[in-house]
Amino acid sequence: MRRSIAACGCLLLLLAACGVPGDEKDLGPGRSQADLLASIVNDRKHLLDGSLSYAPSVSVPVGGSLRYDVVLTARGEKSRRAVRMAVQTRVFRVGGMQGARLTADSQKVRAVLLSEARQPIAGPGESAVWQWSVSADEPGDYELGLTVITYQGETGRALETLNPPIDVRLNVHDTWSHRFTSMRDWLFTAAGIAGALVGIYALRAPLAELVRERREARKRRDESRDGYL
Repeated sequence: MRRSIAACGCLLLLLAACGVPGDEKDLGPGRSQADLLASIVNDRKHLLDGSLSYAPSVSVPVGGSLRYDVVLTARGEKSRRAVRMAVQTRVFRVGGMQGARLTADSQKVRAVLLSEARQPIAGPGESAVWQWSVSADEPGDYELGLTVITYQGETGRALETLNPPIDVRLNVHDTWSHRFTSMRDWLFTAAGIAGALVGIYALRAPLAELVRERREARKRRDESRDGYL
């Protein structure tokens, strides 16, 4: 009996240590779901007005690359960052850790992040700057999707998300070197097909002769078999 009671006690302690399924892993010790929601609401109250600067459309030669910059600034008297022509701005709430993503709508386009994915903004006038290297393998018109998030500290919880994401137009224009390479590849392919057709045509006569000889041999065998019978 004592062993059974002890076993039940150990089981209860193990379940208590594991916690209830579905609990938030990042709530912290002694924090409930209500505490978490209250902290999110409180942190959102302390966000700052920010301005997101970006280029709405860019152009790059096929096979080349360009550097695409995005600047997020907390508004204030200390903010003196100049905005280039053809760069648009969008209002966004900031404060704490900032993150940004740039994705392409085609596998032919690559956007490689050159800066830190997450950057802090602690007060008015401070900025976060993201840079990507954008390149493409084929000419055409594509779209890049820009998303910016204000995180709650170092967690993955979002206090503010850019919604809807920004669509950036990407024009990839052709070049003479790419045209020459494409034409050369096409010529190589056409030459290979032509060579295969020539080979097939050259083999046609021997194959026809072989088929004819086999037919005649089969005919002779049939005639000899009929004469024997």
